[in-house]
Amino acid sequence: MDKPASPKTRRPLRDVVCDVDRDILKLLVRRYNFLRRMHNSKGFLEAAEERFLRASWKDAAAKVSSDARLCAQFFSLMQELEFFPKPEETDNRAKQAYAGFNLAPTQKPVRLNMRGPLCCRATRGLLMLAAAAGSPLSLEPCLMNGPVLDCLKMLNQAGANLIQKDGRITAREAKALEAPDKALHVGDSAWNFHLILAHYLGRPSRVRLSGDSGLKLADLSAVRRFLSALGARLAHVIPKSNGLPARLECSGMLPDVVSLPHDVPPELGEALLLAAHGYPKAFTLDVADHPHKGLLQCRALPLLQAAGVNAEIGRDSIRVTPGRLRLPQKGVLPMEPELALFLLSLPLALSGEVRLDGFWPAWPQARAGLQLLRQAGLDLRENGDGIQASAARITTARLADLPRDFPEEWLPLPLALAACAALRDGDAEITALLAKADNNAKQETYCFLQAVGLTLAGDGKLRKKEQEPGVWNAPNPVWALAFALAACARPHLRLGNPSVMAGLYPGFWALYNGLPEPAARKTDTADAAVSVENAPRRRVVSAVPAVIPTTGPEKESNSDPLTEMGLQK
Repeated sequence: MDKPASPKTRRPLRDVVCDVDRDILKLLVRRYNFLRRMHNSKGFLEAAEERFLRASWKDAAAKVSSDARLCAQFFSLMQELEFFPKPEETDNRAKQAYAGFNLAPTQKPVRLNMRGPLCCRATRGLLMLAAAAGSPLSLEPCLMNGPVLDCLKMLNQAGANLIQKDGRITAREAKALEAPDKALHVGDSAWNFHLILAHYLGRPSRVRLSGDSGLKLADLSAVRRFLSALGARLAHVIPKSNGLPARLECSGMLPDVVSLPHDVPPELGEALLLAAHGYPKAFTLDVADHPHKGLLQCRALPLLQAAGVNAEIGRDSIRVTPGRLRLPQKGVLPMEPELALFLLSLPLALSGEVRLDGFWPAWPQARAGLQLLRQAGLDLRENGDGIQASAARITTARLADLPRDFPEEWLPLPLALAACAALRDGDAEITALLAKADNNAKQETYCFLQAVGLTLAGDGKLRKKEQEPGVWNAPNPVWALAFALAACARPHLRLGNPSVMAGLYPGFWALYNGLPEPAARKTDTADAAVSVENAPRRRVVSAVPAVIPTTGPEKESNSDPLTEMGLQK
């Protein structure tokens, strides 16, 4: 008797969805290539062309969905996407797709002596004060990263006179900044947005504000509701959107006392205090109900004092009286803790000593960072003009409890220290730390451990893996710093996106490349600074060919663009 034929095995739906996702990526790559061909001579898409594309997308999206995210936010995200250039087929190294940057610092004790770069947030706050008053000011060494440059351009668009050269920003004496009816671009930093927002609130004015992808997709609904109590209105240009671009209309009539709601970012409260010296009457900010009132006061008060602002500090409020600013000719600002904590951690990874000239911020988070390094075995000595650190290589890291005010954004730092201990066959345990982390932080942690060649054992300890780790793309500059720190214990780790450091410290790789003793040059003021030009470049090696994508007519072919970029099925 013949057996009945077995029914055909159905392919799992998850595999079908994966194929659909790959098809979507192919279309996005194709769209990206066409957009590049539409760019003008300056490398940008004309505004009229983008309006046409947006209108066409909205019409098509409205036929399949009423979701505002598909109609507005998804289009903004597609406009900001970037892809790897197509490698040359004749280059053997290019056939390996992108092998990443080889991080291999010399295994010798570090000897680093430099001026600590100024805090990025405080730099922009003091520049805002200088521009608002039209007072001269000089700041150095500045980080000159994306947020700082965006702030400088934004203030110059509004009428300020700021220039930058060789890590120094100078504000020339000029007319006090007014509130012109202009279209200002704030970049991708929420702090830039809040600074210019607070400046306009105290004056009858209107302005159009635009930003990059981060602020386009941001939820500014809490800020919008708060502004209604300040006699202002924030209207989003894109219907059903909660981000930028937006139009701001201000009556200039602020109440005598303003209570900062708990859901409003503390950065807006700080910006209001910085701008209040130019308001027509005294302004009082009540922060009794805000969960971050301590952080707000610690970050805002030093800037107000440095600028000579008349501020009365109460238990849960700060009152600012209008008056003329008295800015110092050379601003005195704290170091950038996000970067300085990594530099101070280098002795734990390589042994040796690090000295950073400048003063440490009094913020609770910054103090908690120093406490963490001391717990890890770092010998820290603070004085009035700098901070010095020395240690032997770390061999034990048990991350049970982080200091109370240690921010979640700096979690990669203790993970990198634990990785350094484990990669040198030491004792490293992170179970208790992961138990308190959210799902996103856990996922990033597992990806980081895999990228540095570690695995989390059942007993909660980190173990080395035999196979060589592959290329890893850091999600933000802090994770890139952690990856660079782990490479001190396991050289030849490969980072696929070193350009992510441009968001924090563009000159970082020149400094890292010069370890263990980066070359230094003298500035005009005879102060030591890290030299980007003279740093040796031999230890950061790229296997990525610099290939400019072709801009000719697109050729019809059956080749898979993802396969060409190294994304194999």
